[in-house]
Amino acid sequence: MRELLRDRRFLLLFFGQTVNMIGDRALLVVLGIYVKELTGSDTMAGVVFILLAVPSFFAPLTGLLVDRFPRRKVLIVNDLLAGALVLCLLLVRHPGDLWIVFAVTLGYGFANHVFNAARGGLIHSMVPERLLGDANGLLSSLGQGLRVLGPLIGAALYVALGLSAVAILDTATFLVSVLVLLMLRRAPDLAAPAPREPGRFRADLLAGVRHIMGDRELRGGVLAVAAALCAAGLVNPAMFAAVEQGLGRPAAFVGVIAAFQGAGSVAGGFVVAVLIRRYGEHRAAAVGFGLSAAGLALVIPATEVTMCASGVLVGLSIPIFMVATTTLVQRRTTSGMQGRALTAMDAIIDLPFVLSMGIGALVVGFLDFRVIYAAAAVIFAMVTASVLVGRGWRIDAILAKVD
Repeated sequence: MRELLRDRRFLLLFFGQTVNMIGDRALLVVLGIYVKELTGSDTMAGVVFILLAVPSFFAPLTGLLVDRFPRRKVLIVNDLLAGALVLCLLLVRHPGDLWIVFAVTLGYGFANHVFNAARGGLIHSMVPERLLGDANGLLSSLGQGLRVLGPLIGAALYVALGLSAVAILDTATFLVSVLVLLMLRRAPDLAAPAPREPGRFRADLLAGVRHIMGDRELRGGVLAVAAALCAAGLVNPAMFAAVEQGLGRPAAFVGVIAAFQGAGSVAGGFVVAVLIRRYGEHRAAAVGFGLSAAGLALVIPATEVTMCASGVLVGLSIPIFMVATTTLVQRRTTSGMQGRALTAMDAIIDLPFVLSMGIGALVVGFLDFRVIYAAAAVIFAMVTASVLVGRGWRIDAILAKVD
């Protein structure tokens, strides 16, 4: 961490992306709340999360885009377009304008997809391989950790001034990010451009998926996350029902729980680099899966204390298994393939996630939220056991390392 924090370029990137994420966290939680209040439907609120993940279907194209152009410039253009798109929310006035909210959400999903791949590739070029876990963990900790402030700022602005105020805030954070990226003129945008051989478009398009599925280490790690996020997809539409039916609170209380989740993410981002160095990426991810299982189970009693504790544990778990898997992909992928490999990872993870969110949006209307959370906790526990058994992680080996 000290070595990273002495790197001016990394500090600039860290600052710009952190500010950007404040707006992201503020807006995303408000979009779900707004749709819920506008329609009164948990299912329609769940559609927001589905639309955010739909761009994963276009992962080969976005990955090739990131590998074809300088990543810093891709991030700049992406931020400018996303900021302009968010301003379209200022046109929303009544329920008939709900399509605008959904269109913006879909475009926001595309922007996030490009952002994740381009930033991951840029970090791979800027940071030594031995510090990848630390860099990813730090960005996750203080970026996702802004869940502590982002949802609270978003919910407070929304209650006080409405959706338009949150949209303006998010656009302002995109502009700050662009200014910071413009200051990174000496950053290595793209260390090794992807080849552009005639007749190779289709092969280049699918190269990221082939790379991940053809590597035993990558295939095992990414598929484990995909299985776990199938469970998470069931939960997303159910969280509004958990708050309203379990706690008797308004939908805006989701922002409070999201803030507790952000607090857990701060710790998770710092812990993950230590776990990766000690146990490797796969076993570090298993720790995250286990924490998620415990956190989801805590929602079942449906009290303020257990649901806030659940938010902390789930928040702690997400950066652990996501950063571990992302670092594994970065470490086992060449620079010219980073964009396609990272978007392929997102696609393999997100496509079943989208499907499970669709199922969750359908079943939340007639299944008690406790049943959905219990099922999700069981799936996470099964993934944890599978990874540990598959990697031969024995208790005696752990104790020996601790000693």
